[in-house]
Amino acid sequence: MAKNIQTVKMFKPRRAKLKIGPFDVNYIKKRRPLIIAWWSAALPGMGHIHLGHYLKGLLLVSGEIILNNFSRLNEAIFYSMTGNFSQVHEVINYNWLSLYCSFFVFAVWDSYRICIDTNKSSLIEEKQSSRELTFGVIDSWGINTLNVRNPKMAYVWNTIFPGLFHICNNKLISGMTLLGWTIIISYYTKIPLMVLYTFTGKFALIPDLIDVQWLLFFPSIYLFSIYDGYAHAVYYNQLFEEEQSYHFKKTFGNNDLHL
Repeated sequence: MAKNIQTVKMFKPRRAKLKIGPFDVNYIKKRRPLIIAWWSAALPGMGHIHLGHYLKGLLLVSGEIILNNFSRLNEAIFYSMTGNFSQVHEVINYNWLSLYCSFFVFAVWDSYRICIDTNKSSLIEEKQSSRELTFGVIDSWGINTLNVRNPKMAYVWNTIFPGLFHICNNKLISGMTLLGWTIIISYYTKIPLMVLYTFTGKFALIPDLIDVQWLLFFPSIYLFSIYDGYAHAVYYNQLFEEEQSYHFKKTFGNNDLHL
């Protein structure tokens, strides 16, 4: 007698909330588009990195620094802020500046657009009957799990050196990007020597060291690393609670637990 076999197809959720790898925890979450656009305006590529678009962010940050240096834009900004307008026309390279303007506008617009699209995807993902929330991953490259983080430590470690808390938080891709460019900027700006001369009281030697073209990159990447580290620590804590809540509700339902 033939047996009726019922085949059940298992479908994964169409949209995933997060993906955990040994180098990073990447996820979609509702964010404010204007804040993302602000960081892209401060340094093109930073908004993309905050949204988890690391490759695009790295390319845009690298392009910003290269085009800015060729056009001598930071140096021109410095002379404008100090009222030395005659020097602006002497240092600026308008040929490279025209290329930089297109690059800058695209970076701001693209990060704003991606943020709006991500917000829509995040809203739809939360409405799915079945969701994909992963707790962690273990493989030969490393171990990465969702755990409660202390956001205040982002202020401590990223104030000491940008990118350190990202590495502690297992956001290795963005951490190495911030760490690498901070090292390059610090080297050409001679920040370690300026700090040394400051602590030893040799203030007269500092003005001769300053390279304003490289120095003006530093505030943007320094402040962004603190903000980004703090924000992701807060997001991680929210993801941890959300994953735990979903897991226990899916496993045990809404039944009361009697001890």
